[in-house]
Amino acid sequence: MKQSFCAIANRESGEDLIGTASHYQTYVLIECPTPWAAKAFESEQIPDALRRYVKAVKAKRAVQFLLVSKGRKTLRASNKASGIRLMVYEKFPPVDGTVEKYRGYEFEIDGLERVETCLEAHWQGDRLGKTITQKDVLICTHGMRDRCCARFGQPLFKNALRRAKQGRLPNVRLWKVSHIGGHRFAPTAITLPDGRYYGRLTLSALEAVINRSGSARQIQSIYRGWGMLPTPLQILERQLLIQYGWAWFDKVLTVRVLSSSGDELLVEVSVGSAAKQSSTEPFRPTTYRAKLVQDAHSQVCTKVSCGSAIAKPIVKYRVDECVQMAIAPVRAAVVEP
Repeated sequence: MKQSFCAIANRESGEDLIGTASHYQTYVLIECPTPWAAKAFESEQIPDALRRYVKAVKAKRAVQFLLVSKGRKTLRASNKASGIRLMVYEKFPPVDGTVEKYRGYEFEIDGLERVETCLEAHWQGDRLGKTITQKDVLICTHGMRDRCCARFGQPLFKNALRRAKQGRLPNVRLWKVSHIGGHRFAPTAITLPDGRYYGRLTLSALEAVINRSGSARQIQSIYRGWGMLPTPLQILERQLLIQYGWAWFDKVLTVRVLSSSGDELLVEVSVGSAAKQSSTEPFRPTTYRAKLVQDAHSQVCTKVSCGSAIAKPIVKYRVDECVQMAIAPVRAAVVEP
């Protein structure tokens, strides 16, 4: 029997990718050898205590735990080997309504059984890891979860590695990653520290995103959204990204929800620059007021995974109106000592 692929069917459905990025405050990336089980933390490499810990943390915090691998089948032979990397990305700044990026910390631990101790020490302020200065690109290759992730993710990962060795993806670490959602958009990826999600990704598109080359408009067909924002706001953010170009990636947003009903959202978004906000010079943020509504016309019915028995309707939003507000009076930035 011929295998079907949800990613191929989804391309044919014409579904817009935007608004499908997952929304988390924290990412925890744990280096772990492949293969991974369909549910990654049920893999035989994962100690029972770590499995229980992950479940307990997720019940209390908006944390996404992911397994990552450089592509090697073994991790220094076993989970008891030394030199396992543990990475924590946390929303920064940790202020409600302010959206900029994640701040990353990296630890080296003796084995997977040490993950809990290390994370608890970090969250209690007793242990800070090395600040991550590179960009981490997580490409989903989790074929045990959905065959599209292997069929389309594996070639992208291998080709990206070759590009990186040629120096065409500077200051980037490439990782295979466990399930990040959105198999129907395979190949999919997350870039950190910005926390942006991509799908239907090609090698040339990945290179353009990393190097900010060419027109930012090309991102429209591969951009799932900024995971620091809830679904409706991701639609508005893409519109502004295309308007501003690649410079948008360096912007800081302040978001206020003015009103919300079941199918409509009124928001105010102020756009500033991290560089200007940290300087002593006065700055004028640009503010937009937008109405976001559910859009019945862009709704599609599609299988969300290769294992889905039936197609499901996917609710979409659109920007109904977006108005730039009058420039606010000049105010001095507050600079902490």
